[in-house]
Amino acid sequence: MDSAFVVSLIGALVCFGAGVVLGRALYGRGRTASSNLDDNTSLAPVFQPQDDEALRKRNAIFAKVFNLVPETLTITRIADGRYVEVNHNWQPMIGYAREDAIGHTSAELNVWAEPEQRQRIVETIRRDGEIHGVDATFKHKAGHLLYAKVSASIFDSDGEKYMMLAVQDVTAEREAQQQIVELNQQLEQRVHQRTLKLEQANAELAATLQTLRQAKDELVKTDKLAALGSLVAGVAHELNTPIGNSLTVATTLDHRVKALDGQLTTGLRRSDLDGFVADAKFAMDVLVRNLMRAGDLIRSFKQVAADRASAQRRVFQLQELVSETLITLNPSIRRCRCEVKLEIDQGIELDSYPGPLGQVLDNLINNALIHGFADGGEGCIWISGRSAGAAGVTLSVRDNGVGIPLENQSRIFDPFFTTRLGLGGSGLGLHIAYNLVTDILGGRIEVQSVPGAGATFLLHLPLRAPDHSADAQPAG
Repeated sequence: MDSAFVVSLIGALVCFGAGVVLGRALYGRGRTASSNLDDNTSLAPVFQPQDDEALRKRNAIFAKVFNLVPETLTITRIADGRYVEVNHNWQPMIGYAREDAIGHTSAELNVWAEPEQRQRIVETIRRDGEIHGVDATFKHKAGHLLYAKVSASIFDSDGEKYMMLAVQDVTAEREAQQQIVELNQQLEQRVHQRTLKLEQANAELAATLQTLRQAKDELVKTDKLAALGSLVAGVAHELNTPIGNSLTVATTLDHRVKALDGQLTTGLRRSDLDGFVADAKFAMDVLVRNLMRAGDLIRSFKQVAADRASAQRRVFQLQELVSETLITLNPSIRRCRCEVKLEIDQGIELDSYPGPLGQVLDNLINNALIHGFADGGEGCIWISGRSAGAAGVTLSVRDNGVGIPLENQSRIFDPFFTTRLGLGGSGLGLHIAYNLVTDILGGRIEVQSVPGAGATFLLHLPLRAPDHSADAQPAG
């Protein structure tokens, strides 16, 4: 019950009954307060002849309210500290019967675990007239401690001062709070251990990224920067996402732990702990999923063979490059019983990187052979090159195979995306082609396909590729 409400109720009780009834009846000179407060008796066992019926009814109402209050209520005489009345909640809370209390002091019953607490409360009430929700510790008759919030008010009756005290038992709440504190300490320790593991995992991932960068530098020295550089960049980009997510979640979780630690000093509610546990579970789920994704990416990267493309730049004829590429692919083409037709405009000259462009053509043709004609049927591949004037050249690789399902067309350039998982497909061929076209060659690539009617890959390339001479130097 709210302490302000309790004090207000005490004040109402005092104004309603104690000022008149208690002075004239219950504590009348020469009498003792030994009556039982119930619904059928008044606060006073004997009324003076001058008492009228109205006073008797008023006293009966006071007695009923006194016992209906859900808190433990006591009335003590300030002068000697003796109990003059307690309500029905007294015995269940403190263990002593009502008759054990009336006429005795709290010191005689040893109900205050810290008697100085009572003295401070009495002094405060004498100064301020009332108190609201003050912490106090009581001792049960059986010996165990009870934690409570007390509110009180002083009133006068026949020249004597009395204190009406309301006691709210908060022992269960205190014990629950202690359990919450202990649980939080355990949870904080678990979070700390998990955070250390995550930091270790992140450190290992960072070391892996550093290893990948070093591998790239070594491959630059062997004239294989183009394709592998694109692959490393793609893998590093993919790894940065789960690593970045993991670091963000770990940092957020660290802030939540510190905030929860601060709440312990100001008062921690069960809802706060429940919210923290829910956030911690969500954070752990995000961390596990992102770290597993990063691990999969690293394992896939280790399975990729070294890229054979060269990053050497020169001026070359497009028709000659395409013809030379087809010669290297001729065995695969014949095994597939596939026909390749060339439609390259004469005189298209590029100042670019023949190695990466040859790798792109290699990947696109192999993609058609493996996926477009996977059923072993005969087919045809058309390779055409058309000049676009100063804008460059459009190179297309078209087949009449099975085509690409609509739901896959937006994902075919994604790293490690393959429909032949477990059948030898790495899911990197088209991704490498995309990176080479858009990065090294400075162009763009797109796909057009109708399921059942083949697929067309369009390469839009500039006549002069971007200069990557600075990028081709080993890192110093």
